[in-house]
Amino acid sequence: MNKLRQGWLALITILLLTACGEENSKGVSQNADSLIETAYKRKDYNKILQLADSLERTEALAPTKAYYWMGYASDRMKKMRMAEFYWKSSLEAAANSTSEESVDIYAKSASRLANLLSVRGDYENALKIAIPAAQRLEELECDSISDYVNLLIYIGCCQAGLGYSGESTFDGFERAYKIHLDNIEKEHTDEAYKNAIAGLINIAYACNQTKNYKAALVWIAHFGELLNEYEQRPSTDGDYVDKQVARFDIYKAIALEGLGEEEKAAKVYESFLNTDYSQTPEGRINANDYLIAANRWEEAADNYRSLDAMLGQQKGSYSMDDIRDLVLKKYQANLLAGRRDSAIAISLQISDALEKAFKKAKAIDAEEQATIIQKVEQMTEQRAKDERMKTYGLLGVLGLVILGFIGYLFFRRHSNLKIKEAYQSLSEDYDILEQETAEKERAATEHRITESIQQRMIPMELPKHPGLGLYASLVPSNGACGDLYDCLIRDEKLFFCIGNPVDKEAPTAVLAGMAWALFRNISYHEDSPEVIVSYINSALTMSGEKNMGVSLFVGVLDLATWQLTYCNAGHDAPLVLDEEVNHLPVDENVPVGTRPNFEFTAQETTLEKGIMLFLYSDGLAKAKNNHFKQYGKKMVCGAALQALKMNPAPKPFVENIQGAINKFIGDTPQGRDMTMLVIRRA
Repeated sequence: MNKLRQGWLALITILLLTACGEENSKGVSQNADSLIETAYKRKDYNKILQLADSLERTEALAPTKAYYWMGYASDRMKKMRMAEFYWKSSLEAAANSTSEESVDIYAKSASRLANLLSVRGDYENALKIAIPAAQRLEELECDSISDYVNLLIYIGCCQAGLGYSGESTFDGFERAYKIHLDNIEKEHTDEAYKNAIAGLINIAYACNQTKNYKAALVWIAHFGELLNEYEQRPSTDGDYVDKQVARFDIYKAIALEGLGEEEKAAKVYESFLNTDYSQTPEGRINANDYLIAANRWEEAADNYRSLDAMLGQQKGSYSMDDIRDLVLKKYQANLLAGRRDSAIAISLQISDALEKAFKKAKAIDAEEQATIIQKVEQMTEQRAKDERMKTYGLLGVLGLVILGFIGYLFFRRHSNLKIKEAYQSLSEDYDILEQETAEKERAATEHRITESIQQRMIPMELPKHPGLGLYASLVPSNGACGDLYDCLIRDEKLFFCIGNPVDKEAPTAVLAGMAWALFRNISYHEDSPEVIVSYINSALTMSGEKNMGVSLFVGVLDLATWQLTYCNAGHDAPLVLDEEVNHLPVDENVPVGTRPNFEFTAQETTLEKGIMLFLYSDGLAKAKNNHFKQYGKKMVCGAALQALKMNPAPKPFVENIQGAINKFIGDTPQGRDMTMLVIRRA
């Protein structure tokens, strides 16, 4: 009886809605738009999300528009996976519609989604969205709207980010600029000027980021011309002009510095300092793009004191993006400015913030996944509802109530079974996709963090000394690992180290970065390797990570007497090569960062003429081929002896070993870095 009652109610509802006519439908739609617009002006993003969701379920708001607004609100609340999901749903909902409103929402969703992906650095997927969308808008003769122009700019930025050097990249920028100028001439409004200025900012930024500095200066000049025109308007926004003038100066200073015109760049930067924006936290942080390019590390380090004020948060509550894009640069600036204590403090702060960021990211992922699953269920239910409504409408038009009702029962039973099967299949597929996506995103995030930290650890140039041969190589893995090595000369002594994480997790890679930074700082005032290792161990054990240590070998070679003093902390024993291969005797000390207050011991030997010391990470011995067979320590020794016979010079020696390993592994992806460091007394 309940099913019969529901069927009659649905049929009556359809007939009533049909009777109300299109005017009532338009009124409901206008009211829905008014509610969304009010929440938008108040920047109440939670309200926008709730309104769009409820209005879409009651069919007061079209799915295309509802998904766009839900994506917009999610983006503003930093829920990027949800924003991506909703904007893709909006594009799918508008794929076959040619109405003016649907095409407008389609363009907005495509533009915002392409921007989200390009900012994330996912240039290939951004192009997969932007190029078809731009082509469709051209076919529909909607190639003068601002979102189409934005798509052209994003396409050019992504192509530049992928290293495309053809004319098509800059041709897209030229087309976008021409459309902006046409819009200014037609409309002559503040909004038209601001849209054009925003587009030129994106183009200039992309050119600087990809080191196309000559092209950057051309677009910066266009930027200045439009800004000067806007400044002459009677309704000019003073704060807006000040900020854009500051941006103009910074971008120009970066481009001039990149072209080697340091004096001109410095003068332009002085002009930037005269703006009010330069004194704001955001302005100081943005100024560091130039200061870092100009190696003005002291000023950059001072500016980074405004980082927390710009982010509006407390230390230690950074997101993964904040750590990658800002805090690591803050660490680098302080380190290169010679502020070792500050750099160490920041590295410890990064370690603490990473743990919180991982937990926060995990919680956000769980929330977003739950919301997306719920929305997928709602969409499935809506599709089922649409099918039922179509059935009821057909029954109402035909007027065959009895026959229609019997047919409806049969159709509903059949449809429900199919929908249930489809939903079950969709749920299973989505669970698999969710798990795979989460794993890929986690692995990609860990790899980006490790790669960023590792790039800052690798010495730009090894030191040189008469009678001393040095060469090093680091081949990164496909995962988050984080090997380290370093060499420096002080007071006629060579200080060197090599190490690798015990566990392959991103926090351990951070510990490896901290170990490298501590080695470099401590080696400037300590001569004993066991003291250096003890200091590093004390600092790492304070980080709070358990069972995530770093194996480390630290040596100090007196270049006057060739006396070698060394301390091993859980690392593979280096090889000593003359005419044969021997292992350097090492104590079995624990890896640093795993046991507080451990007493490390040092050992001594003399490096005779012609002797080569070969240090390597465990990635060499644990390299695997496509049959999952490991290279092994014996083969490392064999490869070292063969390479020594072929050429005892450090560089060809390392290259020959790497060649032997590459021949063994082929194109098999490796889970560990492969690091080698060679020291030879000529």
